[in-house]
Amino acid sequence: MSRSPSPVMVEAPRSWGAPPSAPNDQLTASTPKDATLGSYAAQSHELLDILKDLHSTGIQNELDLPKIVVIGSQSVGKSSLIESMSGIALPRNSGTCTRCPMECRLQQAPTWSCQVVLRFQYDAAGLPLAEMKEVSFGPIIFDKDDVTERLERAQRAILSPNVNPDLVLDGTHTGGGELTFSANCVCVRVAGPNVPDLYFYDLPGVIANVSDTGKEGDIELVDKLATSYISRPNCLVLLVITCDTDFENQKAGRLVLKSNDRTLKDRTVGVLTKVDRIQPGDEDRWLQILRGEELVLRNGWYCVKQRGPKELEIGQTWDDAKRQEKQFFSTRAPWCDLGGSFAARVGSEALATKLGRILSELVSQELPTIQTQVTRQLAEAKAQLAKLAPVNVGQPQTEVIRLLQDFNRTLCKHVEGLPPAVPTFGKGSTSPKDVISAGLVNTLNKSYDHFRKRIRDTAPQFRPWSSKLESEDGKSDLLSEMIRDDDLLTGSSSPVFHLDEVMDFALQSRTRELPGNFPFSVKEALISHSTSQWREIASQCFQEVADHLLDHMRHLIETQFGRYTGGGLKADVHHMQDLAESAMQKLEELCQAETTPYTQNEHYFFDYREKLFLRYKAMHRRIKSQTGVVQSLQGHDSGRRPQQYPDQTQWQNINEALAALATVGIPGVVAIDLIRLLPDDNMGPAFEIMAEVRAYFQVAYKRFIDNIPKHIDNTFVRGITQNLDVTLLSRMVNNLTEERCREYLEEPSDVVSRRKELEARVKRLQAAKDRLLEFNQSQHRSSLLATINV
Repeated sequence: MSRSPSPVMVEAPRSWGAPPSAPNDQLTASTPKDATLGSYAAQSHELLDILKDLHSTGIQNELDLPKIVVIGSQSVGKSSLIESMSGIALPRNSGTCTRCPMECRLQQAPTWSCQVVLRFQYDAAGLPLAEMKEVSFGPIIFDKDDVTERLERAQRAILSPNVNPDLVLDGTHTGGGELTFSANCVCVRVAGPNVPDLYFYDLPGVIANVSDTGKEGDIELVDKLATSYISRPNCLVLLVITCDTDFENQKAGRLVLKSNDRTLKDRTVGVLTKVDRIQPGDEDRWLQILRGEELVLRNGWYCVKQRGPKELEIGQTWDDAKRQEKQFFSTRAPWCDLGGSFAARVGSEALATKLGRILSELVSQELPTIQTQVTRQLAEAKAQLAKLAPVNVGQPQTEVIRLLQDFNRTLCKHVEGLPPAVPTFGKGSTSPKDVISAGLVNTLNKSYDHFRKRIRDTAPQFRPWSSKLESEDGKSDLLSEMIRDDDLLTGSSSPVFHLDEVMDFALQSRTRELPGNFPFSVKEALISHSTSQWREIASQCFQEVADHLLDHMRHLIETQFGRYTGGGLKADVHHMQDLAESAMQKLEELCQAETTPYTQNEHYFFDYREKLFLRYKAMHRRIKSQTGVVQSLQGHDSGRRPQQYPDQTQWQNINEALAALATVGIPGVVAIDLIRLLPDDNMGPAFEIMAEVRAYFQVAYKRFIDNIPKHIDNTFVRGITQNLDVTLLSRMVNNLTEERCREYLEEPSDVVSRRKELEARVKRLQAAKDRLLEFNQSQHRSSLLATINV
């Protein structure tokens, strides 16, 4: 690929303007009657002009602009086809003639003229330049005989990246050190009578083999260049196939027609060249292609006949060549025998008309989308550029302090709580790793919720039945009921204690206690089974919160100070890690306090203990086949009518028992309290221990899941923002000299490069937007004039 030369020559304007007049306003040819532009032709002319101007801005790298691309294998008559449409003679050296893309803008005008411009979009390595350059290559040409040499030298200038184009233009540099191919472009604008209104790119011929002096890499390079053009959805492909070689041997045909891109055939116009060289008897194969019976293309195939070697040798004129082409197709079989629409598919003029029509229709169709994309991309580029505005280095100390204060305010807002970013509905959910979009506090709340669930999952799981019955059927419903009542997670990993196991443990723990008494250490041990896990869970919660917070801070630091990595400002802002040490010390104290059972929350403890005792006792009796009694006591309501109960006798008995207790001076007893009177099978102490341990867990659990997140939030999360600006300045006070602050504000080279790239992009898009606005205004004026004339 070629390198952009130093633009010594005059830089071409973005829009080439109207075709110039010849010296002394002399017409080089008479203007034919069909050159008068009708309404359709005028509109087509304007559409192709706006397309040419958009390409001149360089936005084709950002947008898929409509274009026609001429592609064919080497020596298939591609250059001759372009010559027949444009009326200019292209260079015809030995070997590959076209070695870089050539952009051709053809348009009708009363006076013939030709202008050549060099367009540099890529550097020597083939990478896009930050800013495209167009350089005029010599003055406007008014003599057709001067075009060939000018184009030959223009191509040599593109292929000579280290040579001043002026030296190539004046003939001082005649060769040496040239690249074999380049993606940079020679732009040719031809205007004149009998010139079709057309706009296309001519690409180097696709090659299958290289000459002795060529490079093997050129084959792949040319293929990639062609693919980069024809793969774009808005690219119309003009596929040139020669009739003097089998189609199977023409690589360009396979590149297009065998492509995996199913839309390519819909975007391709085929043209058969050198039809006068078809061997006798072989016409049917090519006629089948022309009729769409083979190698079917949506836009069909055309046939052309160009000047051959003999005509070139005698210097046949273009007018004579066109007359000869028309005579050939009107008199030579089988072409003269074509009927219907196929007769309109022969000749260069018919092909040029077809190409101009489908291109102008595509431009008209895509122009609203192009305008929308230009406006959107311009706004995005300006927004990105605003973030990279040059730093005020006139007062470096003030700027550094301002940056630190801005960072402090931003961090405080995030710590206090910002709502998450609005989701882009229909475009996928926000990435879970994007802590900025999710919101810091929202992310931390998820960590606290996970912590709460893990602590709740450590609750002791008491089973008020014998461990020997665990394997029997009928326990699944009771087990699900207990898990639901205890608010436990399914699949909890906390230990399970059966009624007989608790009783055995209590009996084995007795020392010098009086009969019927058991040591407090029994309850302590069971409580410790749960609370001993809390320290690790709390530490993991803190680490998770710290990770989220530091990730969030790193993102904010990168956003605020990422441009200043070179000067060390970004590195000097990191100092938050030491806050974690003091927070962890306080966290350890809270965990240590939970190692010994303690509570002053008597009301909650007693209330929950009573409920648990009755629940365990009821479950135990249900296992003992007293489900009916238990359910009657649990569901009894003295205020309801006996008819509402399935067992009216049982309801009456319970009511009478409660009334009798009240009569003997024990009022206030409710039916569920009578569960205490059910037999306990000598397991009474175990029921008391289970109820008390589980009740204490509930008290401690509620306390712990509040204290730990509250402490982390106050001491660590909110603690980071307390006097942050003072802390930052005090740590950096010795580094706030003017010289050091200038170093802080020094931008890395990639930021400078990125800003230049965005500035160039904004310039390109703005030029495109201005040209589109001018086009819209012109269309509006034309519409008004048409209305007035009507």
